[in-house]
Amino acid sequence: MSKEAPNIKTAPLEEKQPKSAKNVIFTILKVMISAALIYYLVSRADVGKIWAAFTGANMSLIALSFMLHGIGYFSSSYRWHLLLKDQGWDIPVGYLVRSYAVAMFFNNLLPSTIGGDGYRAFDCAKAGVPKSKSLAIVLVERFLGMFALMMFAVVAFGLAAGMISRTEQLWIWAVAIFVVMSSGVWLLFFKGFDIGKLPVKLPGASVINKVFGKIQDAFSPFKGRTRVLTWTMLISLGFQLNVIFHYYLISQALGLDIRFGYFLVFIPLSIFIQIIPISINGIGVREGIYVSFLTDMLGKASVEQSLAFSWIAYGMILLLGVLGGIIYATRK
Repeated sequence: MSKEAPNIKTAPLEEKQPKSAKNVIFTILKVMISAALIYYLVSRADVGKIWAAFTGANMSLIALSFMLHGIGYFSSSYRWHLLLKDQGWDIPVGYLVRSYAVAMFFNNLLPSTIGGDGYRAFDCAKAGVPKSKSLAIVLVERFLGMFALMMFAVVAFGLAAGMISRTEQLWIWAVAIFVVMSSGVWLLFFKGFDIGKLPVKLPGASVINKVFGKIQDAFSPFKGRTRVLTWTMLISLGFQLNVIFHYYLISQALGLDIRFGYFLVFIPLSIFIQIIPISINGIGVREGIYVSFLTDMLGKASVEQSLAFSWIAYGMILLLGVLGGIIYATRK
């Protein structure tokens, strides 16, 4: 890894303050949104019944659900390993698993702008991968994983046909996101795109081209690499099925009578919504999604059971974050 000092221009103090103030205001707004959503949802519930849902859960199924995270860590790390190896860096899967674990710590337990994916890219750079390549590979791996998630959502609507009449807007959103991501896969990995060549000149075309060009540059090492992309997609599909089954087991532990096909549709969309940075680590938004789906749309759970479902799943994420923090503290 290069030891040259980064070329950083130091801005005057008065130029830094507005950006810092903007970040503080944005964080405060996210805290307020999370707090407001939690307050509203809890006000709809009986706290005693939430606790009863927790204590009445099948602990064997909860434990099995938690163990599925281990499969997820390994499959994600192996997918990452394949992409790195295709570009000439054979980093052990065990190293990448530990990196994933620490990334969970950064994602969930630190009030920091350093995201888990940023840490993973940094960790690869420490192992000898150039920084730009490291970040590009992490972005490719993340993009393909999300694309696999949306494939499940679209296909699963056929398996959960009875749900479509209640959730027509979910169907529209699922198809729209899938079409956009499919187009992205084609343009980024196989075709290439220049908006300036369209017969109709669109407003902001130069800006769009500039942004998309940077994304294409990051993804270009994998352009036409059909074999590794196919294997990565297959692993991604297996990984996402594991994620969906994890949530299904939690519902079964709580005694909820919900078909597995519904989770194939709902979980991918809920994960996409939680990515939107309007709250602190998805707190409030996550609970609102689960109450809307399990209680309001399907009518298969009480508000209390939906909140218990959300907090059991999130509790596992926090526990994984703690374990990741321990690994981070003890890594050499």
